[in-house]
Amino acid sequence: MSKTAMAALLWWACLAAQAAPLRLPAGKEPVVQGGSVTATAQGARIRYRGWLLAVDEAQADGAADAVLISGNARLAPQLQIGARPRALPLWSSFELIKGSTRLRITALPGWDELPALLLDFGDGDYRIVIPAARIERHAYPLLAQRFPGADLALLLQDGRRVMLPLGKGSAQVFGEEQAVPYRFAKVKR
Repeated sequence: MSKTAMAALLWWACLAAQAAPLRLPAGKEPVVQGGSVTATAQGARIRYRGWLLAVDEAQADGAADAVLISGNARLAPQLQIGARPRALPLWSSFELIKGSTRLRITALPGWDELPALLLDFGDGDYRIVIPAARIERHAYPLLAQRFPGADLALLLQDGRRVMLPLGKGSAQVFGEEQAVPYRFAKVKR
């Protein structure tokens, strides 16, 4: 086999390995429909159809399926499953499956050249965007244009995460005063 053919085969194998979703064991409890997001200090806990994700500095009650770290100017966002963190460079995505529910995590360009994470649950069930940079209130209406199809944004505001439903007429922020869960259901598209 020529060196060019061998290099092409190796490149294809690497792409195939990255594209293969990681399967997590399904829980034994019945799968609850819908989900919730709870802001906690500088992080958030996301629950959806058997998933439990901890974002940034959130502490999950129980073991989180995955920990997401939104990144900064020097470091790419990270996904941690178990003890091994994985960097998510811009435009990369990672797919996970738990039970019958898929989760795709994509690193996208966000504000101020800092990355944003886009979480796609199911087959377009619900999308959450997590910008790493603080966004001024006057720019909130632009989030739906910048991240088309996103249903909720987890924003940094005054040193903590808050929730902003997107695609609605008003830009009402939840979670400013206390860690009130924001409940959501599958979105019909």
